[in-house]
Amino acid sequence: MKTAARRDRLLHLLYRGSTTVPAVATDLGVSERTVYRDIAALRDAGHAIQATPGPGGGVRIAPGARPRAVHFEVAEIVGLALSVAILKATPHTPFAASAEAALDRARLALSPERRRAIQRLEAHILIGTPATERVSGSLGEVDPALLPVFERCFTETRAMAFDYRDSAGRPSSRRIECIGLLLHPPVWYILAWDLDKDASRLFRMDRILAPSCGEVLTAQHALGDVVVEVEPALDRWRRRAIG
Repeated sequence: MKTAARRDRLLHLLYRGSTTVPAVATDLGVSERTVYRDIAALRDAGHAIQATPGPGGGVRIAPGARPRAVHFEVAEIVGLALSVAILKATPHTPFAASAEAALDRARLALSPERRRAIQRLEAHILIGTPATERVSGSLGEVDPALLPVFERCFTETRAMAFDYRDSAGRPSSRRIECIGLLLHPPVWYILAWDLDKDASRLFRMDRILAPSCGEVLTAQHALGDVVVEVEPALDRWRRRAIG
């Protein structure tokens, strides 16, 4: 293991909780002297590492300290969380555990307030089974503007406006609150509250056209409000793929 990777791993162990130098040395496969050198180097780099000598002592990150030199945006953490959720939904995927560990470390770099906001968004990401061949085969072109618009509206709780064509090709104009993201790879759907109809709705990604961001929404609906409202549709998803 190279020095930089070893010290990165050491930081990960310390942020997980108090440990001892012998335990770290065993985990990293190095001598205790190397661990002490790494701790000294990390302290010089500004990491608040505390050490208590003698029996019962150990090393840890100072209470209240957060990882340094790591600055993540909310959308970046949500993207990591979505990637990890997809990996975990696929059994025996290589590096899934490592990706989840990286996500945990990224969360630690956030303030408690932003961490709570991330947890709320993560709870609104639902991962389902892969779409059937019929659904995947019916997937059309996706408007290039959709991803940045949806990401902003979802993370910033903004109204989202767009034109829509349903499964029968009927056009309509919509203005919604983005409540959740439902993924049946490679197809995804927006669990939404239609602001004009005052009702829950579900929108498939490739049927959304000309999306745009609107105002910040002060009143917000819970995921449970939408899921309960679209429960008949959810029942259909359990019996067959989404059309």
